[in-house]
Amino acid sequence: MKLNKKEYKLLGEYFGIYEDENGYELEQWTDGGVDMLIYLNKDSDKTLLEQFKDYIEYFDIDEEIELYRESKQYRSIFTIRQSLNDFEKWLDWCEEICKEWDLLSKNKSKQEDKEEDIEL
Repeated sequence: MKLNKKEYKLLGEYFGIYEDENGYELEQWTDGGVDMLIYLNKDSDKTLLEQFKDYIEYFDIDEEIELYRESKQYRSIFTIRQSLNDFEKWLDWCEEICKEWDLLSKNKSKQEDKEEDIEL
């Protein structure tokens, strides 16, 4: 499954998009400067939007904080509270993008339905 032009444009407003033969890597930083990557697989049984929704649903803030706090440099920059706020804000931001993408997808489906009606 590939991103259509409208999806690519929408996601490109928010992420750096790196495409390879297997999928798309979406890159952006949290407000605190943490580099975040979301990988969407072209060969998945799920649509790219469904994969993005799964990323949000299964994003474990506690796990992310634990992972990053293994770094002494990260711990010297971020308190646990700052980390929590940073990742919560990141997740909220991703949810807003998901809503836009979902709306775009629904509008695409409505347009396709209209085109099918015309062909009949």
